[in-house]
Amino acid sequence: MPQLTRRELWALADPRLTEPDVVVVMEQILELVGTDWKVEASVDLRAPLMRQYLSDHRLWPLLPLDAVRSSVRPELRHRQVAISASQMRLRSVATEVLEQFDAEGIESRVLKGLATGELDYPNYLLRHTGDVDLAVRPERLDDAVRVLRGHGYGDRYERFSPYLSYGCTLEAPNGVEVDLHARLSRRSPLGDRLFQDLGEPLSMLPGYALSAAHRLVHASGHFLISPPGARRLSGLFDITRMHACHDVDLEKARRFAADLRIEALVGAGLWVEAMLSDRVDVIAQLDTWKAPDWLERNTRLVPERRLLLDHLGRYREVPRGRRLRYLPAWLLPTRRQRRLLIGSARGTATRLTQGRR
Repeated sequence: MPQLTRRELWALADPRLTEPDVVVVMEQILELVGTDWKVEASVDLRAPLMRQYLSDHRLWPLLPLDAVRSSVRPELRHRQVAISASQMRLRSVATEVLEQFDAEGIESRVLKGLATGELDYPNYLLRHTGDVDLAVRPERLDDAVRVLRGHGYGDRYERFSPYLSYGCTLEAPNGVEVDLHARLSRRSPLGDRLFQDLGEPLSMLPGYALSAAHRLVHASGHFLISPPGARRLSGLFDITRMHACHDVDLEKARRFAADLRIEALVGAGLWVEAMLSDRVDVIAQLDTWKAPDWLERNTRLVPERRLLLDHLGRYREVPRGRRLRYLPAWLLPTRRQRRLLIGSARGTATRLTQGRR
């Protein structure tokens, strides 16, 4: 793994989080999350754009009222009440969807914020999530979409190429986004590996979450596989919470990540959190994990997005057996993709030119 300073580690999450005052706040929030919210010092939110960063990374619920200045507390309380109301609406939609799937015999798993908020945080409202994430078996994805459309759900975004088999995003009648995942990550093979483990039952939703080791894999993988500039610290802090409240079996996590073909990237995500949290024992165990290859290092362990290399790496995301059929779409990207790729190429050329001066 590369030798990175703490500032460079935070930049992997968001290049904007590198100003000294901002780093101090992020370090304080990391400590709060890892110590069950023991407030040692006041969190100063006066740095420029700090409120924007907290909103972008969905961190407002993590701040205790007594951790900020008294003049900020009314604003913080207002934000947290509004976020709590949105979380209740999400849970209502999730309950409805899970009951509909159960009636149709469609097995699912609750992913990300709705699951980890209940299982890994002292209070589920501490974990802000923006949508309902559910995994379904690949062969039942079309059935799941049909069921939801029959209840008034509509497509939220234009679908990706069907050969990528990412899943589908729909919108509930009340505007809540529901993401159906056919694979745990875009690198994972199609299959039922995700459902071979029963997982953990949820008490606040009529469904099951992944087991702790598998949630760790998903949190780390989702954090680092997301392109630079699109990552949220909520995923990084999920890793911190799971270390804080579970004795996670890292070897079990490694095997699961290897089965999903994302061992190197999951290990890199765990390494970033371990470096920031000074987890010497975890760093030592990660030495046995597969290391990221050149393309992974240059597209995921960098602070800026490199779209040309990203496009090259997308071919890895196509399930085996579908790659030949995806080749035309990969060689002839859409107009929007071409515009982004050209912009990325120009940006790369500019950086190289400036670096030589």
